Amino acid sequence: MNDDAQNQSPAVIRAIAPSFSEKSFYLEEFYGKSLLFALVPPAGSHGNEFNSLIRTLRELRRNQTRCIVIVSPSALHKLLKRMGRMAPAGPIPVFNPSLGLRSRPYPPDSAVAQIWEGLRAGSIVVASTNDDDSTDLIVFAQELASRLRIFKLIFLDRRDGLSDRDGTRLSFVEVTRIRRALRTLRSRDRRAIVRAAERALRDGVGSVNLVAPRFVYDELFSFVGSGTLVTEMQYGQVRPISIDDFEEVEALIVRGQDEGFLLHRSAEQIARILPSCFGYRIGDEHLAGICALLTDPYRREHAGEITAMYTLTRFQGEGVAVELVKECLHEARARMLRYVFACTSEDRAARFFARLGFRRVEPGDLPAAKWRGYDKPRIARLSLFRYELE
Repeated sequence: MNDDAQNQSPAVIRAIAPSFSEKSFYLEEFYGKSLLFALVPPAGSHGNEFNSLIRTLRELRRNQTRCIVIVSPSALHKLLKRMGRMAPAGPIPVFNPSLGLRSRPYPPDSAVAQIWEGLRAGSIVVASTNDDDSTDLIVFAQELASRLRIFKLIFLDRRDGLSDRDGTRLSFVEVTRIRRALRTLRSRDRRAIVRAAERALRDGVGSVNLVAPRFVYDELFSFVGSGTLVTEMQYGQVRPISIDDFEEVEALIVRGQDEGFLLHRSAEQIARILPSCFGYRIGDEHLAGICALLTDPYRREHAGEITAMYTLTRFQGEGVAVELVKECLHEARARMLRYVFACTSEDRAARFFARLGFRRVEPGDLPAAKWRGYDKPRIARLSLFRYELE
């Protein structure tokens, strides 16, 4: 979004994080964790609906991620056949959701032990309910996920993620907005899923995804996503990044450069802005966006530059960038700066800063240190903004 570095060779940039990819980004997050997939009937009645799920399970098994798959009896045989060698050996646990639901703990200790024995024997457990009732399966999957404190619960429903009244897909819904989402739903199953997601989050499940079976791979392993992610807290919070975040932030900056949102920096230039970065993190999950408040080059002017602002595609339009800028302004006041500024060559970014109260200025209104290495044609292509703090 910002023009804050001189152009570098793409080959140089990619050398910073050669192993970074969307899939590896998420696999690192899922490493050693437990995920529960619930295939909501009638999903699973067609064999081709398993393609994306099988591909996902294969990646997660290699990643040492524990997976539990709950299916209806009519889908069980089709799933096991498609899993091939990944299918668990031995009998498949079958649970009756109508038994013991009113007693606690539920599912009972014996069911939890049975699940753990299967996970210990391999990284994937497949279990079935005793009938094809979709509501029973939804409730059982939620209760099991809650009892196990699963890292992520994924409901695989043919109707995909949630949408607003205008039919626009909701990439995110946080738990306090569940009631609003319920008003737009008429299907019994959809309402049951949303209520189950709310209960699971209240019980300590990390997050809940709602997605069509054919899109589950994209939902879990891409920045764009496909369904709806439901989280307990507000989408996220902005904090200064720690040194343990540096590699992740560096990879996001490289991605922003490759996508054309950020101008290219060398590894040395990126290293110099990492200590100034803030990250917007979604619950206990990954970073959704980053931004830096660079002050070191502008100490004499008591100024700061908002730079390296990048939001993952899935999170765009969700207020992530606004929260990042607000935190930068808060930090700038704490550092007793006179003003902050931002430079961009994108019309969309220019409108964004204007909406936040930044005013357009001329090059002479910004620190001279900013323009070292810039030529006049390049400066002329930029929109310059300044925000007074005094």
